[in-house]
Parts: sequence; C-alpha cells; structure tokens
Amino acid sequence: MSRARRRGATAQLLAVGRRASAGPARRRDPRRTVQVLCLVLTGVAAALLVWSVQTVHAVHEGRDARIASRIPVAAAPGARPAAWWSESDDSWRERDFSVVYVEPAGPSAPLPPGLPRWPAPGEAFVSPALLDAMPSAATRYGRLAGTVSAEGLADAGELFVYVRPPSGVRIQGYGTTLGVTGFGAARPVPGPYFLSQSFDRPAGDLYWLLAPQLGLPVAVLLIVASRLGARQRDERLAVLYAIGAGRSVRARIAAGECVRPLGAGVLLGGLPLVAVTLTGVRLPLTGYEVSAADLAPLRWQFPLALALVWAALCLLFAALHLRVRPAGAGRPRPARRRPSGWPAVLCGIGGLGVVSGAAAGQAAGTRLFVLGTTLTLVGLPPLLGRAAARVAVRLTGYGTGDPARLVGGRWAAAHPAVVARAGAALVVMLGLAAQALVLVTDLTNEARNATVLAERLDERLLEVRSAPADARARARFVAALGPGDRVLRVVPGGDPSGTGPPVLVGDCDDLAALGAMRSCPRGRAVPAQEVYRERTPRTEALRWMGFGPVHVRATGPAVRSAAVRSPSVWSPSVREQGREHGPFVVLTSGPEGRERAERAARATLPLPHVGVPGDENVIGGHARARQADWVLLVATAGFLLLAFTGTAGLLHAFLDRADELRPLAGYTSGVGFHLRVAWWGMGVPMACALGPAALVAGLLAGVNLGFLSPSGSSPLGLLGGGLAVALAVCAAATVGGGLLSAGFTHRWVPRGD
Repeated sequence: MSRARRRGATAQLLAVGRRASAGPARRRDPRRTVQVLCLVLTGVAAALLVWSVQTVHAVHEGRDARIASRIPVAAAPGARPAAWWSESDDSWRERDFSVVYVEPAGPSAPLPPGLPRWPAPGEAFVSPALLDAMPSAATRYGRLAGTVSAEGLADAGELFVYVRPPSGVRIQGYGTTLGVTGFGAARPVPGPYFLSQSFDRPAGDLYWLLAPQLGLPVAVLLIVASRLGARQRDERLAVLYAIGAGRSVRARIAAGECVRPLGAGVLLGGLPLVAVTLTGVRLPLTGYEVSAADLAPLRWQFPLALALVWAALCLLFAALHLRVRPAGAGRPRPARRRPSGWPAVLCGIGGLGVVSGAAAGQAAGTRLFVLGTTLTLVGLPPLLGRAAARVAVRLTGYGTGDPARLVGGRWAAAHPAVVARAGAALVVMLGLAAQALVLVTDLTNEARNATVLAERLDERLLEVRSAPADARARARFVAALGPGDRVLRVVPGGDPSGTGPPVLVGDCDDLAALGAMRSCPRGRAVPAQEVYRERTPRTEALRWMGFGPVHVRATGPAVRSAAVRSPSVWSPSVREQGREHGPFVVLTSGPEGRERAERAARATLPLPHVGVPGDENVIGGHARARQADWVLLVATAGFLLLAFTGTAGLLHAFLDRADELRPLAGYTSGVGFHLRVAWWGMGVPMACALGPAALVAGLLAGVNLGFLSPSGSSPLGLLGGGLAVALAVCAAATVGGGLLSAGFTHRWVPRGD
C-alpha cells in the first residue's frame, strides 16, 4: 500500500462524531462550551467516586492488618506465658480509648507492635494523637517512655496507651488478664477487639454513604450532559437512521462527541488524586488522616481504574443515544395549561407523614417522619417551578416598558420545568442533608441526662473502679489523693446476703459533701432520699453508679483524720468479707482533681478506671454524633456536583433560545441588555425558588428538632451555607448566560431578507 495504514471504521466514526459536535461553527457556539464543561465535570466526579471507593477499601485493609497484628495470642492451658496482657479504658472529651497493661514474664518476651522496648515498671507509651490532644497523658499513666509508632496503631489519629503497672501492683490472676505467647491474630477477629474501635463504622457503611451522595450526581451529570445540545444531536442521529445506519454506527458517532471531554475530566480529576497517594491527606471536617502507606496500592490500581471509568462513561453516553428521538425532543417545552397534580398530592401526603411522625415519636414516628420529609422534598421542586413561572407572568403583566424584563420573564414563564429541574438538584440534597445532620447528632434520653449531669458535676465527683484489691492497696490510693479530696465507697447489698440495694459508706462529713442531710445514718443503711433534704447533682450521680436506688450508711469519724489513712479503716468488716467491693466515690477539690485521682489510681490499684458517673452513655452518643462529620463531608461534595449540574442545564436551556435574541443584535450594543434578560429569565426565578425551598427545609428540620431530636445539632449553618452556595452558583450562571448570549447574538448576520 502506497499510503499509510487506513484507520479502522470505529476510529472514523468516532472522528465523525467529534467533528460534527466540535466543528468550526460549533466551537463558536456557547452551548457546546456548556456541554463540554458538563462532560468534564462528569469525568472529575467519576474519578473522585472511584478514588473514594478504592481509598475506603485500602484504608480498612491497612487498619484491619495493623489491628490484627497487635491482638494477643493466648497461651495454651498449662503453658508458661511469655507476657501478661490486660485491657482497660479511659476517656477524653467523650472519646473512649484503650489502655493496655502489659508485663513481660521473661526477657525473651515478644514486643507488642509499635513499641521499641518493653516499658519499665510505672512507664507508659502513648499514641502521638493522644499526646497532642491531651498533654496530661505524659503523666496520667506514669512516666512517659515514648510514643507508639504507626505499626502499632490502627491509624494516625487513634488514641491508645501501653502501660506497665508500677512495682507492687500486679495484673496477674484476674479474669480480664491474659497470659500470652505473642501478638498477631492468624485471621480477622469478628467485631471490635479493642475498646478504641468500639464505635468505628465498617467499610460497608461508607460505601452506602458514597453510593447516593456521589454516585447519584455522577449519573445525573452524565444524563444531563447527554441531553445538552439535544436538538442538533437528534437531527444528526435521525439523518443517520434515515439512511440506514444501525445502532452500532449511531452509538460510535455519539461516543465520538464525548471521548475527549470525558478523557480530559478523568485526567483533571485523577492526576491530583494520584499525587495524594504519594503524600497522604487529612480529610476536611472529619480531621481523619489518610496515610500514604495505606494508599500505596492505589498508585497502580487507581490509574488502571481511571482508564476503565473513562471507557465505561463513553459507553454509557453512547448507550443513551441508541434510541432515535424525534427532532427537538430534548428541547424544553412550554408549560401545559393544566399542569399535573402529582407534586401537590406528593407534598400533601408527605406533610401528613411529617405531622403524624412528629406526633407519634419513638422509632416508628422517626421513620414515618423521614418518609414524609422525603416525599415532601421530591414533590416540592415542580411546585416551586410553577410558582416561579407565575411570578414571571406577573412581572411581565405590568410595567413592561423594559424589553429585557419582558423577554426574560416570558421565557421563564414558558419553561417552569427548567427551573424545577435546576431547583430539584439543590432542594432535595440540601433538605435531606439537614435532616441527616439533626438525626445523627441527636442523643438518647440517657445520654442527654448524663451530659447535663456531667456538666453540673464538672469532674468534681468521680467514680473509681478497679480489679479486686487488698486493704493495703486501697489505703495507698486514699493516701495518694490530695489533702482536700474526700473519699466514699459503694459496697453491694445492704443485707447479709448481699442482694439489697448498694450502700454508700463514709463518715458523716464526707457524706454531707453530697448535699444537706436530715441526719447522719449511723449503724444501718437508710435510703438516700430519706437522708438528704433535696436532690442535688451529686446525689443524682449515685443513681448512675448504683443503677437504681442507693442506701447510705455512716462508718466512722472525720475522713481527713490520720486514722482513715491507715489500712485498717478501709479493710472490710466481718459482714462484708468475701464480697466484691464496689467503686470509690472521690469528691475532688481544685481544677486538677481528676488528674490527681487518675495518677493515684493507676499508681496503686490494679486495672483502674476513673470516670464521671454515666459517662459511658455520653461516650456512645457523642461517638454517633461525630459520624455527622462524614455525612457532611460526602454530602458537600454531592451538593456541589448537583448544584453545577442544575445550573448547567438551566444555562444551556437559556442559551438554546438565544437565537430569538439575534434580531435584537442590531439595536443593542454591549452586554447590558443580555445580562438583564438573563437576570429576569434565570436569576429572579431561581431566587424565587431557592428562598421558599430553604424555608421549607428549615421548617422540616425545626419540626425534627422540636419533637423527635431535641438534642440534635442545629442545621442553620448547613442551610445557610448551602443556600449561599446555591445562590452564588446561580448568580455565576446568570452572568455567564448574559455574557455568552451577547457573544452569540452579536455574530448574527441577516440572510435571505
């Protein structure tokens, strides 16, 4: 062959589609610019979605591997263990985390992952994140020996502590202590093994979060991009169909229109994300740090996935054009004289569900409320579009001396569906995100009560639990407290069988620190409500420690006497011997009271836990509330994508009728006229739609806060920020529509007059 090898039929058909959509005339058409930008944004969004899914998988695999590597391997029965291992817990600002006590049984004991050496007695290794968040961790658990390296932590933000008990405190012999031969589970352990991971969500939950919040915008973007420029595309495909072109030919020609824009979008979104796999990233809002080590597999997996995503998007774009539409089928159509009534019916049913759910309450009422909210938000955009069209009719019904208002207002009145589609992308996502924020951050009744109690106690009343300790250890703990601290004790059962209500024991002076007393109950246990004149936060804390009514009994002289510091005072009585003793109640003095109690307990008691009564309810509620940050992070990305999608469709629909403004090009100069037309045709209708939409979303969130989720976070910041972003995007589209239509119409030349 004298000429170079001819290109195949597929390449030629792709080139035909590319030239037909991007020829010299189309390159000057602003509608093509909008379509290209929409396709590019589709590629960027698809790259972000794929990267997010792969990152979730890679991060959870890395976390699971590191957690499994530090799980202790229990010694066989009768075998000599290499080390002793036991887990306790601590909390910091409503975050629960693991405090692991370790002690080698011999010099050859294997090290836990992340430790350079075994800690000496009384030393502790803490995670860097805990040391940054809580500087007192350098002394709370003993002498600071160093930090736990990344190999021993689930992630960089984990709060975790390894402690070796001080001399004289043993951890062997308790039910929670394991004799271990090493570390590293052979297979994944079901459920969270460490307390630090008690409230972690599985990867499946994040997939379910990403699918609607990012997957739906990608699908909507591709569909909208496929219908932009529908009039010209339908005419081309109809001609091909008339001359006998099959579906395969039409699909390849249609795919040629999107190959380059989608490829550019995939590269534009993929290249920065590839760079992130080399450096790691700290996610906004959540503060979660994704390490570069966890992202290492993505350095080759993600580029391969990008190629597959690009091919899949092109195939889907082509598949959307297999059916030949009549010419002009994709163009916006005027509103019908008798609009459909389903949006009003849907909103009515949804409003009834909202009211019924708010009145019913409980879990069933919440589900009914969410269903009613969803139906209301789905039916709201068409009603807002019709309302905007009626506003436009009124604007053009009087005072029509301004031609720009006449032209723009009549265009908006004739196309309410365009405003409805643009508003739907903004209204539904914003309203559902506000409801998710309120529901996720709401606390249970127990958590709300415990939160109020903790605020009133201000860490001045602490509950100190430990493994069973002898009288000498208890006396050392009391002696290690500050001179102004008071100590009480809760013992189980007021009768000889130990089955009665728990009894708070202490001397009269310390019991009086809880509240004003009617009399000091010496010799026998008396219900607390009969001892104290009124209920105080400190007396209410006793119910959280005893899980019900608590009795009170005085035991001896003033607590601050030297005799109380002796071991004999804190030894059990004859009747109490053989029973498991309950926790200490420490009434602290001064701002450092909790730290003193923490240091005293960990230096003298085996496997201690120090906390405010009821804090386990607060920790669980706030752990769930922190998940709202992840919802907001993903919802923000999805909201921005849908905002650009809706405004792109609105802008293209406006430019699609810019031909009607061409004859006016000879009578106008500059862009002021076209900007005013865009203002009355796009800006005013969208403002009329977005304002009521934000009010409805705020009203629904207010009903949720008032009746179902009283402790949820206020969504005003989210609604205000979302409305500001939506208005900014619509303003940019209005200005862009005016500028592009001016450039379009000023090139018009009369022909065939």
